Amino acid sequence: MWLCTGSAPGTIAARSPDKPSSRSPVTSMERSFIARLSGVDVSGRKTYDLVDEPTGDDYRALLVCARAQCDTAVLSLDTNRDLDPGGQEVVDRLATQLRSESRSGHVRLLRYEFSQTCIDVLGEASGLFAWRQPGLPENLCLLRADGSPWIVSIAADRIGYVEFTPFEKLLLGRAAPGLAAVLAHQGARDAVLAAFERRLEDAADALEADLLVYTRALAEEGREGIVAAVHDWLVSGELLRVGAAVHVVARLGLTELEPELAHLAELLRRDLLPGPAAYRSSPVLRERWRIRFDRRLTEAIAVLETIRSG
Repeated sequence: MWLCTGSAPGTIAARSPDKPSSRSPVTSMERSFIARLSGVDVSGRKTYDLVDEPTGDDYRALLVCARAQCDTAVLSLDTNRDLDPGGQEVVDRLATQLRSESRSGHVRLLRYEFSQTCIDVLGEASGLFAWRQPGLPENLCLLRADGSPWIVSIAADRIGYVEFTPFEKLLLGRAAPGLAAVLAHQGARDAVLAAFERRLEDAADALEADLLVYTRALAEEGREGIVAAVHDWLVSGELLRVGAAVHVVARLGLTELEPELAHLAELLRRDLLPGPAAYRSSPVLRERWRIRFDRRLTEAIAVLETIRSG
Protein backbone atom coordinates (compact mmCIF):
# COMPACT_ATOMS: atom_id res chain seq x y z
CA MET A 1 0.00 0.00 0.00
CA TRP A 2 1.99 2.87 -1.31
CA LEU A 3 1.74 6.36 -2.61
CA CYS A 4 3.58 6.97 -5.85
CA THR A 5 6.00 9.87 -5.93
CA GLY A 6 7.66 9.13 -9.25
CA SER A 7 7.76 6.79 -12.21
CA ALA A 8 9.89 3.80 -12.97
CA PRO A 9 12.79 4.12 -15.39
CA GLY A 10 11.94 3.66 -19.03
CA THR A 11 8.23 4.38 -18.95
CA ILE A 12 8.46 7.66 -20.86
CA ALA A 13 10.96 6.52 -23.47
CA ALA A 14 9.88 6.64 -27.12
CA ARG A 15 8.44 3.46 -28.54
CA SER A 16 10.24 1.54 -31.20
CA PRO A 17 8.56 0.93 -34.59
CA ASP A 18 5.89 -1.71 -34.34
CA LYS A 19 6.68 -5.27 -35.26
CA PRO A 20 4.04 -7.63 -36.60
CA SER A 21 1.93 -8.74 -33.67
CA SER A 22 2.45 -12.24 -32.29
CA ARG A 23 -0.73 -12.12 -30.24
CA SER A 24 -3.23 -14.94 -30.20
CA PRO A 25 -6.49 -14.42 -32.15
CA VAL A 26 -8.71 -11.89 -30.40
CA THR A 27 -11.97 -13.29 -29.06
CA SER A 28 -15.32 -11.62 -29.72
CA MET A 29 -15.42 -10.49 -26.08
CA GLU A 30 -12.00 -8.87 -26.44
CA ARG A 31 -13.07 -7.15 -29.70
CA SER A 32 -16.04 -5.70 -27.86
CA PHE A 33 -13.79 -4.53 -25.03
CA ILE A 34 -11.38 -2.87 -27.49
CA ALA A 35 -14.24 -1.25 -29.41
CA ARG A 36 -15.64 0.32 -26.25
CA LEU A 37 -12.23 1.80 -25.48
CA SER A 38 -11.61 3.16 -28.97
CA GLY A 39 -13.43 6.42 -28.34
CA VAL A 40 -11.98 7.11 -24.90
CA ASP A 41 -11.02 10.71 -24.22
CA VAL A 42 -7.45 10.61 -22.91
CA SER A 43 -7.91 13.97 -21.22
CA GLY A 44 -10.22 12.21 -18.77
CA ARG A 45 -7.55 9.88 -17.41
CA LYS A 46 -6.85 9.94 -13.69
CA THR A 47 -3.99 8.47 -11.71
CA TYR A 48 -4.86 5.84 -9.10
CA ASP A 49 -2.46 4.43 -6.54
CA LEU A 50 -2.47 0.73 -5.79
CA VAL A 51 -3.32 0.66 -2.10
CA ASP A 52 -2.13 -2.95 -1.96
CA GLU A 53 -0.09 -5.19 -4.24
CA PRO A 54 -1.98 -7.18 -6.89
CA THR A 55 -1.00 -10.80 -6.33
CA GLY A 56 -2.18 -14.20 -7.54
CA ASP A 57 -5.44 -14.12 -9.50
CA ASP A 58 -5.76 -10.32 -9.14
CA TYR A 59 -2.31 -9.83 -10.66
CA ARG A 60 -3.11 -12.14 -13.57
CA ALA A 61 -6.46 -10.39 -14.08
CA LEU A 62 -4.53 -7.13 -14.32
CA LEU A 63 -2.45 -8.52 -17.18
CA VAL A 64 -5.51 -9.85 -18.99
CA CYS A 65 -7.33 -6.52 -18.69
CA ALA A 66 -4.24 -4.66 -19.87
CA ARG A 67 -3.99 -6.64 -23.08
CA ALA A 68 -6.90 -4.79 -24.67
CA GLN A 69 -5.23 -1.43 -23.99
CA CYS A 70 -1.47 -1.98 -23.98
CA ASP A 71 1.01 -3.10 -26.60
CA THR A 72 4.32 -2.81 -24.73
CA ALA A 73 5.72 -4.27 -21.51
CA VAL A 74 8.85 -2.72 -20.02
CA LEU A 75 11.33 -4.37 -17.67
CA SER A 76 14.69 -3.11 -16.45
CA LEU A 77 17.99 -4.75 -15.55
CA ASP A 78 20.60 -3.18 -13.29
CA THR A 79 23.90 -4.17 -14.88
CA ASN A 80 25.73 -3.48 -11.61
CA ARG A 81 23.94 -6.43 -10.00
CA ASP A 82 23.82 -10.08 -11.00
CA LEU A 83 20.59 -11.72 -12.13
CA ASP A 84 19.72 -15.11 -10.67
CA PRO A 85 19.49 -18.07 -13.09
CA GLY A 86 15.69 -18.04 -12.77
CA GLY A 87 15.60 -14.38 -13.74
CA GLN A 88 17.90 -14.99 -16.70
CA GLU A 89 15.59 -17.78 -17.82
CA VAL A 90 12.70 -15.29 -17.89
CA VAL A 91 14.78 -12.90 -20.03
CA ASP A 92 15.63 -15.77 -22.40
CA ARG A 93 11.98 -16.86 -22.68
CA LEU A 94 10.92 -13.31 -23.50
CA ALA A 95 13.68 -12.82 -26.10
CA THR A 96 11.38 -13.58 -29.04
CA GLN A 97 9.06 -10.77 -27.89
CA LEU A 98 11.79 -8.12 -27.55
CA ARG A 99 10.96 -4.96 -29.47
CA SER A 100 13.88 -2.79 -28.48
CA GLU A 101 16.54 -2.26 -25.85
CA SER A 102 18.18 0.91 -24.59
CA ARG A 103 20.37 2.04 -21.70
CA SER A 104 19.98 4.69 -19.06
CA GLY A 105 23.27 4.75 -17.17
CA HIS A 106 23.83 1.25 -15.84
CA VAL A 107 20.18 0.23 -16.38
CA ARG A 108 19.10 -1.76 -19.43
CA LEU A 109 15.52 -1.01 -20.51
CA LEU A 110 13.85 -3.93 -22.27
CA ARG A 111 10.65 -3.27 -24.25
CA TYR A 112 8.58 -6.28 -25.19
CA GLU A 113 5.60 -6.88 -27.45
CA PHE A 114 2.73 -7.32 -24.99
CA SER A 115 1.58 -10.53 -26.67
CA GLN A 116 -0.13 -13.55 -25.19
CA THR A 117 3.27 -15.22 -25.00
CA CYS A 118 4.54 -12.28 -22.97
CA ILE A 119 1.48 -12.36 -20.71
CA ASP A 120 1.97 -16.08 -20.08
CA VAL A 121 5.54 -15.50 -18.91
CA LEU A 122 4.74 -12.39 -16.87
CA GLY A 123 1.79 -14.16 -15.27
CA GLU A 124 4.05 -16.74 -13.65
CA ALA A 125 5.29 -14.14 -11.13
CA SER A 126 3.59 -14.10 -7.74
CA GLY A 127 2.57 -10.45 -8.00
CA LEU A 128 3.37 -7.04 -9.39
CA PHE A 129 6.12 -6.32 -6.87
CA ALA A 130 7.83 -9.68 -7.44
CA TRP A 131 9.69 -8.03 -10.35
CA ARG A 132 12.88 -7.31 -8.43
CA GLN A 133 16.50 -8.28 -8.92
CA PRO A 134 18.21 -10.61 -8.40
CA GLY A 135 15.26 -13.01 -8.69
CA LEU A 136 13.67 -11.34 -11.73
CA PRO A 137 14.11 -8.31 -13.97
CA GLU A 138 12.75 -5.18 -12.32
CA ASN A 139 9.82 -2.77 -12.36
CA LEU A 140 7.19 -4.16 -14.70
CA CYS A 141 5.40 -1.34 -16.54
CA LEU A 142 2.75 -1.57 -19.27
CA LEU A 143 2.38 1.10 -21.97
CA ARG A 144 -0.47 1.99 -24.28
CA ALA A 145 -0.04 2.17 -28.05
CA ASP A 146 0.61 5.93 -27.80
CA GLY A 147 3.49 5.30 -25.38
CA SER A 148 1.66 6.60 -22.32
CA PRO A 149 1.66 4.49 -19.14
CA TRP A 150 -1.23 2.21 -18.22
CA ILE A 151 0.49 0.82 -15.14
CA VAL A 152 3.81 1.77 -13.56
CA SER A 153 5.58 -0.06 -10.75
CA ILE A 154 8.70 0.48 -8.67
CA ALA A 155 8.91 -2.91 -7.03
CA ALA A 156 11.74 -2.27 -4.57
CA ASP A 157 9.72 0.57 -3.03
CA ARG A 158 6.44 -1.37 -3.37
CA ILE A 159 4.93 1.47 -5.36
CA GLY A 160 2.42 1.08 -8.15
CA TYR A 161 -0.06 3.29 -9.95
CA VAL A 162 -2.38 3.10 -12.94
CA GLU A 163 -3.79 5.73 -15.30
CA PHE A 164 -7.44 5.15 -16.22
CA THR A 165 -10.43 7.01 -17.50
CA PRO A 166 -13.53 6.54 -15.33
CA PHE A 167 -14.92 4.25 -18.02
CA GLU A 168 -11.79 2.09 -18.06
CA LYS A 169 -11.94 1.86 -14.28
CA LEU A 170 -15.56 0.71 -14.55
CA LEU A 171 -14.59 -2.01 -17.03
CA LEU A 172 -11.75 -3.12 -14.79
CA GLY A 173 -14.16 -3.32 -11.86
CA ARG A 174 -16.39 -5.66 -13.85
CA ALA A 175 -13.50 -7.88 -14.97
CA ALA A 176 -11.53 -7.91 -11.72
CA PRO A 177 -13.53 -6.58 -8.73
CA GLY A 178 -10.79 -7.47 -6.26
CA LEU A 179 -8.27 -5.42 -8.17
CA ALA A 180 -10.52 -2.39 -8.63
CA ALA A 181 -11.17 -2.39 -4.89
CA VAL A 182 -7.54 -1.56 -4.09
CA LEU A 183 -7.36 1.57 -6.26
CA ALA A 184 -7.36 4.99 -4.63
CA HIS A 185 -7.33 8.25 -6.54
CA GLN A 186 -3.85 9.69 -6.14
CA GLY A 187 -3.82 12.18 -3.29
CA ALA A 188 -7.05 10.79 -1.83
CA ARG A 189 -7.23 9.88 1.83
CA ASP A 190 -6.72 6.13 1.41
CA ALA A 191 -3.69 6.68 -0.83
CA VAL A 192 -2.10 9.05 1.67
CA LEU A 193 -2.93 6.71 4.56
CA ALA A 194 -1.32 3.88 2.61
CA ALA A 195 1.89 5.87 2.31
CA PHE A 196 1.76 6.71 6.01
CA GLU A 197 1.26 3.04 6.85
CA ARG A 198 4.25 1.91 4.81
CA ARG A 199 6.52 4.44 6.49
CA LEU A 200 5.17 3.48 9.90
CA GLU A 201 5.91 -0.19 9.20
CA ASP A 202 9.47 0.67 8.20
CA ALA A 203 9.95 2.60 11.44
CA ALA A 204 8.41 -0.23 13.46
CA ASP A 205 10.77 -2.76 11.87
CA ALA A 206 13.75 -0.65 12.91
CA LEU A 207 12.36 -0.31 16.44
CA GLU A 208 11.85 -4.06 16.78
CA ALA A 209 15.39 -4.78 15.63
CA ASP A 210 16.71 -2.34 18.25
CA LEU A 211 14.52 -3.90 20.97
CA LEU A 212 15.91 -7.35 20.19
CA VAL A 213 19.50 -6.14 20.47
CA TYR A 214 18.70 -4.65 23.87
CA THR A 215 16.66 -7.54 25.28
CA ARG A 216 19.05 -10.23 24.08
CA ALA A 217 21.83 -8.51 26.00
CA LEU A 218 19.71 -8.88 29.15
CA ALA A 219 18.26 -12.30 28.43
CA GLU A 220 20.47 -14.38 30.70
CA GLU A 221 20.25 -12.28 33.86
CA GLY A 222 17.10 -10.24 33.32
CA ARG A 223 14.57 -12.63 31.78
CA GLU A 224 12.01 -12.04 34.54
CA GLY A 225 12.12 -8.31 34.00
CA ILE A 226 11.90 -8.69 30.22
CA VAL A 227 8.85 -10.95 30.51
CA ALA A 228 7.12 -8.45 32.80
CA ALA A 229 7.88 -5.48 30.53
CA VAL A 230 6.85 -7.28 27.35
CA HIS A 231 3.65 -8.40 29.09
CA ASP A 232 2.79 -4.76 29.78
CA TRP A 233 3.15 -3.97 26.08
CA LEU A 234 1.12 -7.01 25.05
CA VAL A 235 -1.88 -5.93 27.14
CA SER A 236 -1.50 -2.19 26.48
CA GLY A 237 -4.05 -2.12 23.66
CA GLU A 238 -1.69 0.18 21.73
CA LEU A 239 -1.21 -1.61 18.44
CA LEU A 240 2.36 -0.53 17.72
CA ARG A 241 3.46 -1.73 21.15
CA VAL A 242 1.43 -4.92 20.87
CA GLY A 243 2.97 -5.73 17.49
CA ALA A 244 6.50 -5.08 18.71
CA ALA A 245 5.86 -7.20 21.81
CA VAL A 246 4.63 -10.14 19.72
CA HIS A 247 7.82 -9.90 17.68
CA VAL A 248 10.01 -9.93 20.80
CA VAL A 249 8.09 -12.85 22.33
CA ALA A 250 8.72 -14.95 19.22
CA ARG A 251 12.37 -14.03 18.79
CA LEU A 252 13.28 -14.57 22.44
CA GLY A 253 11.03 -17.59 22.90
CA LEU A 254 9.19 -16.13 25.90
CA THR A 255 6.95 -19.13 26.55
CA GLU A 256 5.70 -17.50 29.76
CA LEU A 257 3.61 -15.21 27.58
CA GLU A 258 1.94 -17.92 25.50
CA PRO A 259 -1.47 -17.39 27.21
CA GLU A 260 -1.42 -13.70 26.28
CA LEU A 261 -0.73 -14.55 22.65
CA ALA A 262 -3.53 -17.12 22.65
CA HIS A 263 -5.90 -14.49 24.05
CA LEU A 264 -4.95 -12.05 21.29
CA ALA A 265 -5.50 -14.75 18.68
CA GLU A 266 -8.96 -15.49 20.07
CA LEU A 267 -9.89 -11.81 20.01
CA LEU A 268 -8.71 -11.55 16.43
CA ARG A 269 -10.64 -14.67 15.41
CA ARG A 270 -13.83 -13.26 16.92
CA ASP A 271 -13.18 -9.87 15.33
CA LEU A 272 -12.98 -8.27 18.78
CA LEU A 273 -9.51 -6.81 18.33
CA PRO A 274 -10.00 -3.33 16.86
CA GLY A 275 -7.64 -2.35 14.10
CA PRO A 276 -6.11 1.11 13.79
CA ALA A 277 -8.85 3.70 14.24
CA ALA A 278 -7.60 5.56 11.17
CA TYR A 279 -8.56 2.60 8.97
CA ARG A 280 -12.08 1.92 10.19
CA SER A 281 -13.51 3.67 7.15
CA SER A 282 -11.20 1.86 4.72
CA PRO A 283 -11.96 -1.87 4.29
CA VAL A 284 -8.81 -2.40 2.21
CA LEU A 285 -6.43 -0.89 4.77
CA ARG A 286 -8.24 -2.48 7.69
CA GLU A 287 -8.10 -5.94 6.12
CA ARG A 288 -4.45 -5.49 5.22
CA TRP A 289 -3.64 -4.67 8.86
CA ARG A 290 -5.60 -7.69 10.05
CA ILE A 291 -3.84 -10.08 7.67
CA ARG A 292 -0.40 -8.75 8.59
CA PHE A 293 -1.07 -8.92 12.35
CA ASP A 294 -2.63 -12.38 12.09
CA ARG A 295 0.40 -13.68 10.20
CA ARG A 296 2.79 -12.31 12.81
CA LEU A 297 0.72 -13.66 15.70
CA THR A 298 0.34 -17.11 14.13
CA GLU A 299 4.10 -17.35 13.55
CA ALA A 300 4.83 -16.34 17.16
CA ILE A 301 2.41 -18.91 18.59
CA ALA A 302 3.94 -21.62 16.37
CA VAL A 303 7.42 -20.77 17.64
CA LEU A 304 6.32 -21.04 21.26
CA GLU A 305 4.51 -24.32 20.64
CA THR A 306 7.65 -25.75 19.04
CA ILE A 307 9.75 -24.67 22.02
CA ARG A 308 7.26 -26.14 24.48
CA SER A 309 6.89 -29.45 22.65
CA GLY A 310 10.63 -29.77 22.18
